[in-house]
Amino acid sequence: MAIISRYKLMRGLLKRRTIRKIVWDVIRTIKRRELTEFQEKLSTIDNQSAFNETKPSAESIVSALELEGAVRGPTLPNKYVEYLIDFAKRTPCYADRVPAKGFYLHDRQLAEQKLGKKLLLAQYFNLHKDALIEKLSRDPFLLSVAAKYLQAPPQLMSINMWWTFPVEASQEDKAKHAHVFHYDLDDVKFVKFFFYLTDVDEGAGPHVYVKGSNKNIKYKNSLFKSKRFTDQEIRDAYGDENIIHVLGKAGSCLIEDTITLHKGITPTESSRLILQFEYSINTYAEISCITNESECKIFV
Repeated sequence: MAIISRYKLMRGLLKRRTIRKIVWDVIRTIKRRELTEFQEKLSTIDNQSAFNETKPSAESIVSALELEGAVRGPTLPNKYVEYLIDFAKRTPCYADRVPAKGFYLHDRQLAEQKLGKKLLLAQYFNLHKDALIEKLSRDPFLLSVAAKYLQAPPQLMSINMWWTFPVEASQEDKAKHAHVFHYDLDDVKFVKFFFYLTDVDEGAGPHVYVKGSNKNIKYKNSLFKSKRFTDQEIRDAYGDENIIHVLGKAGSCLIEDTITLHKGITPTESSRLILQFEYSINTYAEISCITNESECKIFV
């Protein structure tokens, strides 16, 4: 008899927004004292944030996040962007998120030759082992926003960073790498911080979200499988005015609860590098972006 993992069980049980709301209300009641203690400790290190020069208030961010599902966040200082670009060049990334298909960025063409296809996406693993990235994941401002939104002490679910390349991608690759409209169900409540590490215009594959679709839900799903949506279905349901293309310079930030409908656009002109921190109430190994290093191989 097959055993259903905690992650799959959670996804099956929490498909309905009403159920998620009930479970969240119970959790935040239980976690109230723990949250207060966490926020008090956080206030003592608030001045250590990397975002002190650009950050809005956590209250204003959470208010917008609850209303629209996503909101612009503070800019990542240039020194961090430069470090992360250098890190991306000197650290192996992994074709199609497969640990056995590692390569260095300068060998991308060789990787494509070996794969027999143009490569849409390459991801990095085990980013928590880099001291600067790990420190950013504990930034007081990010944690304060996450705590206020989750109404519980935030857990670091994952640190993710990936390249998206300008290619004629197959429909299979577009679906596999979230280039069709969908929503995430990563926990009862969760929030993600996306940082562009390269300039992103319409030719660089911007992130797209559907404003208000975190609350205005116009779809149904089966118990364990989430549906993908066509562009036309989204336009018909929500209107073009609510489909937001997130453009910005390197360092730009978007904070999003990705229960909100969203997708990536396949780049047509230039590559996009993005860093993501995800915080949640519970954590699941399936989406941690941590893998056994013995499984990570350079294949070119």
